[in-house]
Amino acid sequence: MHSSLSSRYLSLDLEVNKRNGRIRAFAAVRPGAVQQFVFNRGELSTALTGLDDFAGGADFLIGPNLINFDLHHLKATKPDLQLLKLPPVDPLWLNPLAFPRNPYHHLVKHYQDGQLKRGQVNDPELDARLVLEVFSNQYAALREVAPDLLVAWHFLTSMKPDHTGFDAVFWDIRGAVRPTRTEAIEAIRKQLDGNACTNHGQEFLNQENSNGWPIAFAMAWLSVSGGNSVMPPWVRHQFPQAGELVRLLRDTPCYKPDCEWCSEKHDPRKELKRWFGFDDFRSEPKDEEGLPMQRVIVEAAMAREHVLGILPTGTGKSLCYQIPALSRYDKTGALTVVISPLVALMADQVAGMESHGVGCCVAINGLLSLPERADALDRVRLGDAGILLISPEQLRSTAVRRVIDQREIGSWVLDEAHCLSKWGHDFRPDYRYIGRFMRERAGKAPIPPIMCLTATAKPDVMTDIRQHFKDELDVELEVFDGGAHRSNLEFTVVPTTGGEKFSHIHHVLSTYLPPEMP
Repeated sequence: MHSSLSSRYLSLDLEVNKRNGRIRAFAAVRPGAVQQFVFNRGELSTALTGLDDFAGGADFLIGPNLINFDLHHLKATKPDLQLLKLPPVDPLWLNPLAFPRNPYHHLVKHYQDGQLKRGQVNDPELDARLVLEVFSNQYAALREVAPDLLVAWHFLTSMKPDHTGFDAVFWDIRGAVRPTRTEAIEAIRKQLDGNACTNHGQEFLNQENSNGWPIAFAMAWLSVSGGNSVMPPWVRHQFPQAGELVRLLRDTPCYKPDCEWCSEKHDPRKELKRWFGFDDFRSEPKDEEGLPMQRVIVEAAMAREHVLGILPTGTGKSLCYQIPALSRYDKTGALTVVISPLVALMADQVAGMESHGVGCCVAINGLLSLPERADALDRVRLGDAGILLISPEQLRSTAVRRVIDQREIGSWVLDEAHCLSKWGHDFRPDYRYIGRFMRERAGKAPIPPIMCLTATAKPDVMTDIRQHFKDELDVELEVFDGGAHRSNLEFTVVPTTGGEKFSHIHHVLSTYLPPEMP
């Protein structure tokens, strides 16, 4: 076991011609070595023989995309290379394990978003040195990880025959041979205890898995869950089972009374108390069974149903999306995107949550200065935001689309959803683009839960909203109609002059900012 890297590690980087697949340059670097081995012209076969000599005495081979790319080209070019027998390690795969807590890429500054950061000109020697620096940081960080996690990762990362390099690395770190499946399961069970649904956890542990990497990434995220950490985008795309496992363990209720996790984390009233300090939901309006409509909508949203909620103004529509959004952010790190028509409404939402100590709500609109906008985009990208408030026009912004792509979407919310309908009194053409945007972003994956909220929806408006999502996404919105009756409003007819009427109208309009322009 070694406290730091030694020359036993060899960092290798290839440059391959994309048109013909030939190796055109490469470089190899070893820690502490005065010399490096660089090839950029001459006879490739001779250079590879020299590389084999340079690799003598090395026990590990590390490099970016080494397992899925570089080794295939080396084998195709010179299959008798002795260095091909070295256990291979791709540091990118270790990064979410070594640095699960954001901002992990600040600690490993050269390696982020699934690729090595480079300048305009490829430089294999520089890349090989950068990867060595990355791996050195990872090695030091992994030595500080809890023993149970190391046991689990040692087993999970070396399940495939071509992943022997990770077995060697964890043996080097732990000073112990690869654990048995029984030892790994016990280590995983300890990580899940009090951190996930015990019943779903047991079902998962009883399954046979041929690839342990999604489980390893899920365990890494669970070790820092409940904060602002997010799973790297490349992990979600390349190993979608990791995100699915987190949702199963933390955001899928088992409905069994013996599960403390589900009894606590999937109870709407407990989540209401936890985030906003209220003991119960508003008693009015009620559904047909006499239950508070606010609570019924929250329960449906937390169960990942598609919802169209109609509640009178002033009866807590916003809470209907805020509770599910905050609960899901805490349990899975997912982002809820709220489409809102007016800047004033966004500001009110953010201020309302901040008054209850909730600081993970971010609004992006056309009134932000460039530094404010950049800061808001960074908060979304890095996971500091659990709720993003934007106007429909912002979905056409390249920067906004890019940061949304960096996050897992937990839910889409349309506030003032009547703006979607051509029959609505506040119809906004850009609302009709939202469904297409959701479909394009989801691709072949399931559409995240959709919630539409409004205080004023006539039957033709409700029909239009539901038909839009049926046509665009093949999604059926379940209607929760709380009516439009407002007991806290009254109408009075007061005689007035023309000048007084104009002054009053001007005062009312000045309290609202106009919608954003495209």
